[in-house]
Amino acid sequence: MKRKRSFITRVLRFVWKTHLWFWGIVALLSIVYSFVNPPVTPLMLQRYLIRGYTWHKREFIRLERIPKRTVNMTIALEDGNYYKHFGFEWKMVKEAWQKNKKSGRIRFGASTISNQLARTIFLTTDRNYLRKYLEIQATLIMEIIMSKDRMLELYLNYVEWGKGVYGIETASRHYYGTSCRNLSRDQSMRLISILPTPIRYSPNQLSASARQRYRMLQRYF
Repeated sequence: MKRKRSFITRVLRFVWKTHLWFWGIVALLSIVYSFVNPPVTPLMLQRYLIRGYTWHKREFIRLERIPKRTVNMTIALEDGNYYKHFGFEWKMVKEAWQKNKKSGRIRFGASTISNQLARTIFLTTDRNYLRKYLEIQATLIMEIIMSKDRMLELYLNYVEWGKGVYGIETASRHYYGTSCRNLSRDQSMRLISILPTPIRYSPNQLSASARQRYRMLQRYF
């Protein structure tokens, strides 16, 4: 009995220390990334090592230089309450949990922009509950340390927009040969519409769901 208790104690200590290390690393990087742009992200490495996607020349653009209309389009489609919540939309999380439980696998994530940024710069895109568990912790730490504007800036500059294409400025130059500052309304809508499925589709090849998002943007923008 004593041996069993001793084993459980050692396991709990290991888990606690592992959490402390994870929290410390994420907190430290969150402080650094509040001022410095990440040179590379786990997502980039994952795509390169596992799928062989070479990186297109990256172009970073400050948030204030991205057209306000384009920023508003992104928020409207990806996370309408971005500036109001603290990293999570709990109603959506509950709905996603129920749907995943019913389907027997993880199909719905209810991810906010904060969640997407957390897994982009700290984790991977693998769909499992361990990653989601770590994503929750990373999101909370980022929300405490980083400003909303900086998080949105990093999101727009590091989110995946195609095979080896990361960030809106890189995507704009890759697909349209110009800066996102010069995109037309139609080009911006097409680019943003593919965000949930950037690997399978391009702005000129919209899926059924992307076309629905495109029509929504047409209505409101």
